Amino acid sequence: MIVSHFKKWLRPSDDAGTADGAERHRFKVLPSSELLAPFEGELAAIRARAGVPAEHWRSLYQTVFDNYAALVQRLPASESHHHAGAGGLLQHGIEVARHTLDLKQGIILPRGEAPEVQSRVQDLWTYACVTAALLHDLGKPVTDQCITLYDGPPGRRSAWSPVHGPMPIGATYAIEFNPARVYRHHERIPPLLAHHLIPLAGLQWIAGDPNVLHNWLAAIQGDFEDADAIGEIVGKADGLSVARDLSGSTKVRLPTAKAKPLVERLITGLRYLLDHDALPFNRRGAAAYLDGDTLWLVSKTTLDKLRLHLIEEGQPGIPTRNDRLMDELQQHGLLVANDQDRAVWTCRITIGDWQRKLTCLRMEASRIWSAPDRRPNPMDGHVEPVGSETEAAATDEDETGQVANETAQSAEPNSTEAKEARGEDDQQAVSSIDDLPLPFDLAADSAGEGEAATESKPTVRDEPVTAHKADGQVAGMAASEDAGKRFVAWLKHSIENQTVPINTAQARIHVLPEGLALVSPRIFRDFDSANWSHAQKRFQKLKLHRKTLRDENIWTCQATGSRKQSLLKVILIPDAAGSLGVNLPKPNAAITLLHTE
Repeated sequence: MIVSHFKKWLRPSDDAGTADGAERHRFKVLPSSELLAPFEGELAAIRARAGVPAEHWRSLYQTVFDNYAALVQRLPASESHHHAGAGGLLQHGIEVARHTLDLKQGIILPRGEAPEVQSRVQDLWTYACVTAALLHDLGKPVTDQCITLYDGPPGRRSAWSPVHGPMPIGATYAIEFNPARVYRHHERIPPLLAHHLIPLAGLQWIAGDPNVLHNWLAAIQGDFEDADAIGEIVGKADGLSVARDLSGSTKVRLPTAKAKPLVERLITGLRYLLDHDALPFNRRGAAAYLDGDTLWLVSKTTLDKLRLHLIEEGQPGIPTRNDRLMDELQQHGLLVANDQDRAVWTCRITIGDWQRKLTCLRMEASRIWSAPDRRPNPMDGHVEPVGSETEAAATDEDETGQVANETAQSAEPNSTEAKEARGEDDQQAVSSIDDLPLPFDLAADSAGEGEAATESKPTVRDEPVTAHKADGQVAGMAASEDAGKRFVAWLKHSIENQTVPINTAQARIHVLPEGLALVSPRIFRDFDSANWSHAQKRFQKLKLHRKTLRDENIWTCQATGSRKQSLLKVILIPDAAGSLGVNLPKPNAAITLLHTE
């Protein structure tokens, strides 16, 4: 009964009111009772976990789920990632709510409070977790989708957004995706929509506890790290729902549905990395290059990042070896083989006066971007196949190692391409990705080259900064300050006391005309080797740094030596002397900030 209902529920409306066939791509606005019918089991489990009286369930919980279904209808959660089918957003929200309550079992909130306090507010924390689970992705239809509502006489249409409230029952709507959407912008929208889901009594309940309100607001805006237990629980629940959908094991699927093949998950993951600029694209030292209709992917960098992405999503059955991943892609005809029927090509990549010989995978661009109008612009340069995979291993090892550092610090300079293709040291591969990107080493070839990078030398103790020394300094700082403020205090102390190199080849700190450049993430690792990621996020929230034109935190710099150039990624503090109150040496002439405003 439910299965047949679910099949009907997934089909677009075909009671056409137009003759051009567009009606086939529309959906009819349905009442919440019909939309929620396939999820009776999930809702029953949520009700049991919530453990509230029937009256409270109807007024506080059932109302929220009814409003959620009425608002999201059959909208998808994404275009090509998780829950991309009709009704995906509704399914995802309910799954996250269910997983949230499953995970909350055994966790007594708020942590650290007396048992009598925890007992008094436990229902409030449960309610905050469930509503945060439903709200966390609700901004996607606002920022990522373009929804056209057809209501009234034939031909009458209007743009619709969840901000307007639910669509009228009986109308129809069409869904398109916003090609200019910005990654994660949807996370800032849920506070605008909360009143469409949560009744006034529920909002007043949440707002009545400052601790709950603070964590709830952080969680519904995707800032799980600042949301304490709510963020921890909802974040894990979100990951479980995503992983189950991508692996094809979600319970809401029809009994006859097959698990998604590995190759489909690989191509979906690769498309995600490219669409979200997680793989550097079409620039010097990048990991992917679009030349005409051909997409070239730097082999080890791409496979390492693809594997890590799938593992982080919690997907099962991901091979640990790169050759397994290549075989899977090649067996399904997704990779173009070279003249030896091998997956790996040796290519010479040229962009302006920059040229490198790299080992790449070759793929038709249509495999990633099926619609030509969605395809990004080709590179400002060209890729030329130059030889076999065997020749790749015999190429200039120093150059190969340098490029690997520019793109993903993949392997040591003396590693062969055979080892790169196999991905034998998976632990090292994950570590390398985590370190992206490492600072350059202009002194690697000669002392003269190092001098070029240190044209303006401050008087510092030329010794490496270790996590041990950084930890010792941090320990003496005020414990009440957050990690970002502690980092700023440590940075100021280190500069004032000349305990960190500045403007040297190995330095994490460089002075530029535009400001103080902090090599990321290495400078944060020096500060706190165990919790560097948290420290970097907290520092960025202080807004002492300057963002790029693309609203990104990380800038690219070019380091120029006597015989070679390298790239490094930095966070830029525009007025370090004023904001930190420190005296700085002259700018390093060997470092140039790229893409300045």
